[in-house]
Amino acid sequence: MSSTSARPVAASTIKRRAVGRTCSEKIAAMAVICITGSSDGIGLATARVLVADGHRVLIHARSRDRGRPVLEQLGGETTLVTGDLAQFDEVHRLADQIHANGPVDALVHNAGVWVRGNTPRTTADGLETTFAVNVLAPHLLTSLLAAELQGRLLWLGSGSANFGRPDPATLGGPQEPSQAYSDSKACDVALALAWGRRLPRVASAAVDPGWVKTKLASAGAPRDVTSSADTLAYCCTEADLASAPYWKDRAATSVPRHLKDEALQDAIASACDRLARID
Repeated sequence: MSSTSARPVAASTIKRRAVGRTCSEKIAAMAVICITGSSDGIGLATARVLVADGHRVLIHARSRDRGRPVLEQLGGETTLVTGDLAQFDEVHRLADQIHANGPVDALVHNAGVWVRGNTPRTTADGLETTFAVNVLAPHLLTSLLAAELQGRLLWLGSGSANFGRPDPATLGGPQEPSQAYSDSKACDVALALAWGRRLPRVASAAVDPGWVKTKLASAGAPRDVTSSADTLAYCCTEADLASAPYWKDRAATSVPRHLKDEALQDAIASACDRLARID
């Protein structure tokens, strides 16, 4: 399939093109679930739970070299899809691969970065890297797959979202890494709600994985990734996502007050449309 087969869907046309099961339905056995950033950490742990439960999981890695050992480790019904989320053209190619293996019953935007060390501060497209990977890539991927998404759409939030103060007018601009991460998680929570309105037949929600030991976590995280994986897998298959837009530890949790503003949510989504070149 060519990289032009999946095209971004404009916000004005999404509602009438959305298809799939209603958002209140539970996912049946042997669902197709795609998890970005599933070659390690929370994504890999979640994939392990879902494969053990009999689902088919699309494992996303940045490259085939990173992803092949994961498939060998997991076994079961797994398929590798690849793409560097810091690059627009690779997000388009990733959408083509997901499309070829879909339709998916649940799409999980788990991949994320916290810029430190040798990680470039900006992408080849001139955007701040944390925003590009954590926010713009999942937004673009959702748009590319919007017409065929079924069931569930999950965005990884964080306790850091409470400290995020994203300004739609300056998204993608230079930032201090810690604030860039908090702002990116706030954007993800906001986009979960905005896309819930754009795709009313899809249950779009954010999940706070808690403070767990991952390569992004600060020192002293008290929990391991299995607790986060349990909640993400639950939200992929069982949780009544129509009842709440934000989840933690298998239960609904409060959306940060400043992110409840629908005008802010829509402004962030519109800014992402512009930056991702979605018509």
